[in-house]
Amino acid sequence: MKRRTLLAASAALPYALPAAAQQPHPLRARLGNLRLGANLERWFPVAENNQPRRLGPSWWRQFRAAGFDHARLFLPNVSESGEGEDLLRLFAEAAMDATNNGIPVMLGLTDSFHQSSPWGEREWRVLEARAAYLAARTDPEMLVLAPLNEPAFPDAASWAPMRDRLLALVRRYAPRHMLSWGGFEWCSLPSLASMPPPADRDTIAEVHDYQGGNTAAVARRFAAATAWRDRHGIPVLVSELGGAQGHEENRGAHVADLAQSLPALRQLRLPATLWAYTHGSWWRLQDGASATPRQPIRDLLR
Repeated sequence: MKRRTLLAASAALPYALPAAAQQPHPLRARLGNLRLGANLERWFPVAENNQPRRLGPSWWRQFRAAGFDHARLFLPNVSESGEGEDLLRLFAEAAMDATNNGIPVMLGLTDSFHQSSPWGEREWRVLEARAAYLAARTDPEMLVLAPLNEPAFPDAASWAPMRDRLLALVRRYAPRHMLSWGGFEWCSLPSLASMPPPADRDTIAEVHDYQGGNTAAVARRFAAATAWRDRHGIPVLVSELGGAQGHEENRGAHVADLAQSLPALRQLRLPATLWAYTHGSWWRLQDGASATPRQPIRDLLR
């Protein structure tokens, strides 16, 4: 899982008004007041054992009752998912079930973009189709769209123009949604610090972090994120927060890491989205498909 290592080291459109006419965006204040959410990794929201499923409204009500106030989902790359609309329908249903239950959603339209492996015509065509389909079927006052989960570029100078191209593509189909993006190195904190803001002001910046550390160290590290936020006036969310490297499957150490990180992020007013509700084992929050996290995690939500 190469990105974790890098992070440790560092359709008809129903909305007619352009984003620029929405000042301020109605979702901006809501995002700034978020506290703690969770990621639902790749296939978890829509499939189990390779079979389609719908978690349903009651699952999301339990998720919210457990103490989570937002969720993050992202679609697999087309190489894993294929091009049909069935997957898009499943993700649209998951987003609708969450937002209808008062849970804001961050929704990524694909997983990753590596500069060393440029997209071809198929990837661009699928991103456009996903943006058109999902923007037309989601609530712009409750859902943030991201062109992708994580970029992998060598520096800000090479990532910034591609970021802006991706944001512009999604904006054509989502004139009233907030959009999100992250730094050039898998959305790592150091790679955000050197990023210029996009021209599109209805965006938020994402940070992914798997370093752990005690509360004081986390506060010092994330001071860079708050400085960037305050300098540019753009909300920053820690949209993936796990434990430190080496604690991927050590449940006790994972909880201990979060117990140190979360107080620092709350003090800095940085909403955090835990990794992850998943069928896998790394930094896993729940047992089975339960909407309620394991007891030690629940204790952290209070």
